[in-house]
Order: sequence, then C-alpha cells, then structure tokens
Amino acid sequence: MNREVNLRLLFSVLLLYALAVGILTVVIPLYSYNLGADRVTVGFIFSAYALAYVAASPVWGKVSDRLGRKLALSIGMLGYSVVIALFTFVSNPESLVVIALLQGFSGASFWIVPTALIADLYASQEMGGALGKVALFQGIGFIVGSFLGGFLIEQLTYLNVFYICSAFAFSTALLILLGLQEKSKTSTEEITDSSRIGPGFGVIAKKGLLIPCIDTAFAALFLGVVESQFIVHAGEILMKGYLVGALLTSYYIAETFVQYPAGRFSDMIGRHLMILLAFIMSALGFLVLVFPPSFASLLFAAIAVGGGVGILYVAATALLMDGVSSSQRGLIAGFQNIAWGVGFFLGPMLGGIATIHSVSTPYVLCVVASAIGCALSLIAHKETDSTSLPR
Repeated sequence: MNREVNLRLLFSVLLLYALAVGILTVVIPLYSYNLGADRVTVGFIFSAYALAYVAASPVWGKVSDRLGRKLALSIGMLGYSVVIALFTFVSNPESLVVIALLQGFSGASFWIVPTALIADLYASQEMGGALGKVALFQGIGFIVGSFLGGFLIEQLTYLNVFYICSAFAFSTALLILLGLQEKSKTSTEEITDSSRIGPGFGVIAKKGLLIPCIDTAFAALFLGVVESQFIVHAGEILMKGYLVGALLTSYYIAETFVQYPAGRFSDMIGRHLMILLAFIMSALGFLVLVFPPSFASLLFAAIAVGGGVGILYVAATALLMDGVSSSQRGLIAGFQNIAWGVGFFLGPMLGGIATIHSVSTPYVLCVVASAIGCALSLIAHKETDSTSLPR
C-alpha cells in the first residue's frame, strides 16, 4: 500500500467533501428559518442530526474495522449524497428533522474513518501533526464552502444549492471507491477484537480516555451553538447572507489553520496543555457575545471559538489514538464521535431552549462549559505527570 498516494487522494477527497459540508452549514439554518422555523426548531433540527450521528458512530467504526476504511468511507459518502438530494423535497420545517436524522447517520463516516486511517499509517510521535493535516484539508473545504454558501444563496435557489452539494458528495464516493488502495486484514484475531462494541467502553475506562471524550463533547457543543444559534443571531443583525457566510468562513479559517501547529505542539509539550489553551480561547470568544454585538465582536468571537475548537479537537483526538492499538482505533474513533454527537446534540437543543430566556444565554452556558473543561484538563495534566499514561 503506497502511503503517500493514499494520503494525497484522501486529502483531495476530504477537501471536496468538506466543501459541500461547508456550503450546507450556512444554507441549512437559513433555509430552515426561511421555511418558518423559529430558533428552538432550528436547534432541534441540528440536535436530530447529532442524535443519528451518535447512533451511527460505533456502527461506522465497527464497519471500518471489519470491512476496511475504503469501503466504509465510500458507502458513507454515497449515502450522504442521496440524503442531501432529499432536501429538495421539503416544504415545512418538521420534515427537516427527518432528513437531519438521515444526514447525521450517513455523515458520521466522514469524521470517523479518516481518523482511523491516519492513525493506522502514522506512529504516535507523528500522529498529532498528521491528524492536523487531515483537519487542514477538511477545514479548507469548510472555509471555501461556508463563504461560497453565503454567496450561492444570494445568487441561486436553495434547491439548486442542494443539488450542487449532492453532486460533490457523490463524486467523492467514486474517487475513494476507485482510487484508494488498502491492505486487506490478515489477522482474524485483530478483526474479532475490534468488532465488539462492549470492550470499547472497557478500553476507554481502563486507558483513562474518558476526559478526552468529554473534551470532544465540549468542542461539539460549542460548534453546535455556533452553527445553530450564532448563525441565526448574526443573520438577524447583519441581514446579509454573504456577511453571515464571511463570519462562518472566519470561524473555519481559525479552526482549520490552527490544527496542524496545534497537533505539532501537542506532540512536543503534551495534549492536555493544548486542550487547556483551547478552552481558554473558547471562553473568551463566547464571553464577547454576551455583550451587545457588532460585526467586529461577532468576528472576534468566530475566530476565538474557531481556534479553540480546532485545538481542542486535534489534541483530544491524538490523545485518544495514543492510548489504543491499531485494531481498536476504528471502534475508539467511533466512541469519540459518540461524544462529539452528544455535544452536538446538546449544543443546538440547549442553545435553542436557552434563547427563550435571552439571546446571550447560550453563550453564557458555553463559558461555564469552558471553565469545567479547564478544570478537567488541569486534573488530567497532573495525573499524567504522576503516571505513565500517554500525554
């Protein structure tokens, strides 16, 4: 198996696929709002996505360990392209909840399988940087996609935008299926051990990996608030789709370009210290949103939270992959994505409910969550210094 050829293909595919996801990140909340959904309903639409994402995560991890990363990723991307086309048949906000469930189930593969594939190819001392490269290509797609999404909804109908995104996802499925080279598994023991879901919980508990799963959930909670409440909030203030797209683009720029250096620094100074920095950045970003907003404050918040989430995700992922063998990485990546899905379920749902009190209440909750994350990171760092657990 040619590692460099596979990596170039994987990075190209993730870039194209993330482009579609980035467009949809802008389009779906505004489309929901256009169909008559209120803030609470928008929150529940994103929470439905997360609920299916949680249910699908161990399934995709198990499938990728048993059938291979290539086939699992191809199936997931193909399914995602079909689901996106279903948005063109929607006429009311309630229908979006059903499609969001399907979107979450199929889209989970996009986050799980590439992580396990990279962990298979790189040693621990190189893994942080490698995962950062994956995040870089994904993030570039989000950056371009979110900016393009804001532009497209000013120029095209929503239906045409969904058709474009469906075509992008379909093309990535074909590229993976026809181009990725994968060495077949030869060890029956390896396949058997990694395919059981039950032992995965034991591994997480035994290896001390619960805290990075919690960190992952917090990162997803922050993203859920940004994508469901922040986007609608910014749209009400700025009244221009391209400005909302520009804010989300700024978020993804920060999230993307911080991940490779963050991964490298986490290789050198430790995962927990980088996670602590991530929570501090996120707290500052959300704290700004508590005060009366302007474009400048919205931009600062998008950059600070984006950078915090980017650091948080890559450092927590590397910490998890450090602690397990290759035969378990697909499954553990699935459990990490369960944590991500839980956070992404709670973020939009709690954020939507919190807006009943005030627009700023979701941001206050995120500041509190950041403080809890900081405390957990300090505890984990002290335990790392006194034990032999991976940093």
